[in-house]
Amino acid sequence: MIKKFTIIILLFFTVISCGKKGDPKYVDPNKKAEIKKVSVNLA
Repeated sequence: MIKKFTIIILLFFTVISCGKKGDPKYVDPNKKAEIKKVSVNLA
């Protein structure tokens, strides 16, 4: 009885802790690079 109760509680907390996590997003705080377009005319 006690074993079943503890297993149920452990599974409950495991499911809750896994559900809180979202997708990881990388945020660069020092983003200074810019993308510049360069056009080359071949004549």
